[in-house]
Amino acid sequence: MIEINTLMGQCMPDLKDNEREPREDEYAKNGEIYCKVCNAKRLAKHTILGKERLLSCICKCEAEENRKRQEEAENREKQIRLNKIIRQSMLGDRYKDVSFDNTETGFNPIFDNTLIRCKRFCEASSEVLENGYGMYIYGDAGAGKTHLTACMANTLMSQYKEVLFTNFFEISSAIRGSFKGNSSEQNILERIANVDFLFLDDLGTERVKKENEDMWLQEKIFEVINKRYNNKKPTIFTSNYSLQELVEDRGLMQKTVDRIIELSSAIIKLEGESYRFKIRSKNKIPF
Repeated sequence: MIEINTLMGQCMPDLKDNEREPREDEYAKNGEIYCKVCNAKRLAKHTILGKERLLSCICKCEAEENRKRQEEAENREKQIRLNKIIRQSMLGDRYKDVSFDNTETGFNPIFDNTLIRCKRFCEASSEVLENGYGMYIYGDAGAGKTHLTACMANTLMSQYKEVLFTNFFEISSAIRGSFKGNSSEQNILERIANVDFLFLDDLGTERVKKENEDMWLQEKIFEVINKRYNNKKPTIFTSNYSLQELVEDRGLMQKTVDRIIELSSAIIKLEGESYRFKIRSKNKIPF
């Protein structure tokens, strides 16, 4: 049987086995190699089991370089992931740069208060996602509903949360496109059902009835919303209509609106001076 000291001696290199010439950023001293910047050893003598060995060391400079390379690699991975999330979000170019910080406030206190609540929603995104909290924001056209929810979407994506920003016109078009073999209806509905945060913009503009007969879209709207409810996924709605008006004026089934109510932990009416008009009046145009 080979003794442990003999075995370790066979595995460990002799002093001369690790000898090398100093690189440009190093210098040699007493058979050891030092870093020129921090003067720490990079190749040092150690006595192990009675035998002197040359062992490589990592100086502060190398450790910092390694840390920077790792950080850069992680940042590249994060950027790749973020780019993918943004591509899949379906948030259009008009809203890709909007944020809570660059949103003008001070002209409508109801808008300002709604912005604060939307921002808090994003700040509590982990709790929101765990519990499936959602929002229903409604009010007159131009009040700033889509702008605020786009700010929410961009903030959540910056947290690497998966976001889908769409409406039922786009969903129905995608499903009908699946009939031509572009994708499968099941895949489309599963993505909508399982994405972390779903933003359904302008709910109620869809035509769901024709001569008092329910159209195909009526059931698809319920299916999407019901799947989100069953999966306990946060859903954020915007609409020009109150929940009651969705049933009485827009023809949505009562069971669909009941699900929307259950999904919406906050129901906010956004009214007052038009945000869209306010911003348009401040835009400088070249003609």
